[in-house]
Amino acid sequence: MDGPRLLLVLTEAPPSVGGMQTHARHLASHLARTSAAIEVLTYRVADPALAAQAQAFDAECGYPVRRILSRLGYWHNIALILQRIREFAPDAVYASTVFYGLLRTRTAVPLLCRSVGNDILRPWLGYPYPLCSRAIGSQAVQRGLRWWLEHGQHPDWVDRVFRRAREQLMRDAAAGHCGILANSEFTAGLLMGIGIARERIDVVSGGVDSRRFAPSPGGRESSRAALGLAPDDVVLLTVCRLVTKKGVEVLLDALTLLQSAFPRLKLIVVGDGRRRKTYEARAKALGLEGMVRFAGRVPHDDVPPYFWASDLFVLASYESRHAGGAVRDVETMGRVLCEANAAGLPLVATASGGTPSVVRDGVNGVLVPPADAGALADAIARVLHTPALAAQLANAGRARARDEFDWSAVMARHEDAIARALRLPTLAVPAALAQSSRA
Repeated sequence: MDGPRLLLVLTEAPPSVGGMQTHARHLASHLARTSAAIEVLTYRVADPALAAQAQAFDAECGYPVRRILSRLGYWHNIALILQRIREFAPDAVYASTVFYGLLRTRTAVPLLCRSVGNDILRPWLGYPYPLCSRAIGSQAVQRGLRWWLEHGQHPDWVDRVFRRAREQLMRDAAAGHCGILANSEFTAGLLMGIGIARERIDVVSGGVDSRRFAPSPGGRESSRAALGLAPDDVVLLTVCRLVTKKGVEVLLDALTLLQSAFPRLKLIVVGDGRRRKTYEARAKALGLEGMVRFAGRVPHDDVPPYFWASDLFVLASYESRHAGGAVRDVETMGRVLCEANAAGLPLVATASGGTPSVVRDGVNGVLVPPADAGALADAIARVLHTPALAAQLANAGRARARDEFDWSAVMARHEDAIARALRLPTLAVPAALAQSSRA
């Protein structure tokens, strides 16, 4: 092929599940078809069960995957990536976070990255110092801390101890990229807040297979039957990790306000997380046990029928804080909103973080203030009581999913960004970046 040789540093990759992993899978698969050659670098997998799944994925994906990076040893990762640059000789390096822009001080290869905002808000750079980075980044240490590292169960004091050093590294690294693809205007604002010029940022929201999520004739009836739902049930759906920022307790409170108007109302919660037991207990305390179904973790390939069986999608996210209030956690885009649009499902979401980059209020969804159960209940009732509005939102959502959020559109924007990076002249290294590299 005539395309470039690309080294992809995808810190979150399949077979583990999540938004970044989904993006990584589609990006690598697309670039493997359109580039001269690609190679993927990602984290080592310490969990034996996941390691077996990773080995099976790597054998079938069609491009080389090197699981050599550490979740702890940042500077050791820099050394490993530099070694692969020398051996693979890529035309450009693409990273899934801003963290590896410091490579610019040590190589002339163009660097660009994607930011989903959380790399700015709470930069997970593990151990951020050069001293002992190789030892701390070793397989033995990662195996010892396997659950903690791979399931995000680290206590808040860890963030507090390393926060200042991690934030400085993140800022310096972000400055080293030729261009950054932000997943929302919210994320673009975060990047500008740390000194990245607006002209170096492309906002590319979305990432959905619109054809796969599109409802088929009879899909509603068959999906409802498979999920044990009655034809006259009024079904709300939310798909999210069960963590604080998703606002599931606000949605449960809104449900109590809707009970009398919609006696057949049901809520299906697809997803799992550390707050599941808390939300289940809250639903019980509110007398919602018969209305709410916690479906748990569902493989991504099995999620579309949940959309097809539902009447309305709801995302009740709000900004939360941890590590003594110093670390923000917020919805920076909301890929599930793109999926709801693709599935032809009207939606109500909170205007929190990056959701307004996906949802245009009154066009492909309804936006309400975050953490306001009353406003959320009113918006849900308005859409359910107004079939014309629901149809309008669904139709506009399908159009946006097809034209803007589909992987074909997202990948075209990535190809454009890579092409621009390859055309740029070699950039001078800022003094602050050079100083950080010598640290």
